[in-house]
Amino acid sequence: MDAIILAGGKGTRLSDVVNNVPKPVAPVNGRPFLDILLSQLNSFSFIKNVVLAIGYKSEVIIDRYKNCQNYNFKIIFSIEDKLLGTGGAIKKALVLTNTEDALILNGDSYVEVDIEDLLKFHKNNNSLLTIVLKEVDNADRYGSIEIDDKNRIIAFKEKYTKKSALINAGMYILKRTLLNSVEDVREISFEKEILPELIRNNVYGYIVKGKFIDIGVPESYRIAGEYLEE
Repeated sequence: MDAIILAGGKGTRLSDVVNNVPKPVAPVNGRPFLDILLSQLNSFSFIKNVVLAIGYKSEVIIDRYKNCQNYNFKIIFSIEDKLLGTGGAIKKALVLTNTEDALILNGDSYVEVDIEDLLKFHKNNNSLLTIVLKEVDNADRYGSIEIDDKNRIIAFKEKYTKKSALINAGMYILKRTLLNSVEDVREISFEKEILPELIRNNVYGYIVKGKFIDIGVPESYRIAGEYLEE
């Protein structure tokens, strides 16, 4: 399976603490956060190509990873001339993938998951899209997701609940044909514009119990090092 890491955003909310590099290479425990995600993928031998979807300060990421030999997969760059949003970035990067299903990761979040088991779940349910879900105590920053008794996703809710809820943990497996109808080279949000339109299809949630952190705001970035120290 090929994978795509979304690493093209500006990271505006982190600008007060990380302002000289793209958010995905912000240092955590002395190494770029993106290294942590690549190491996670390297644990699964069936991942053969990883596409880095990059835009803002893309040269920083290219310089670090263009000749990288640390992983068992090939690293490919999908470069945005203008920022395309998460949906546009996925659409553009999918052209560089070859497998029927593609693994998508947000470049600013880490979720502990057995990707091999995730892929089995995706295939067993004949799912067009499988979203990794994590229950958090306070979902107001993320919005929440509702599932039925078969883990089929039935609703996406806006960011208003302060109670415990399932959230999108920023990792997906999708059929590479799923975005065929999305226009090329257009800025579009995968989370806000594409996902809500997909729940009429076979879309499932895969619930995890392990660690999850999103470094997109200063509060969570500051604790990421200690949280991910292992």
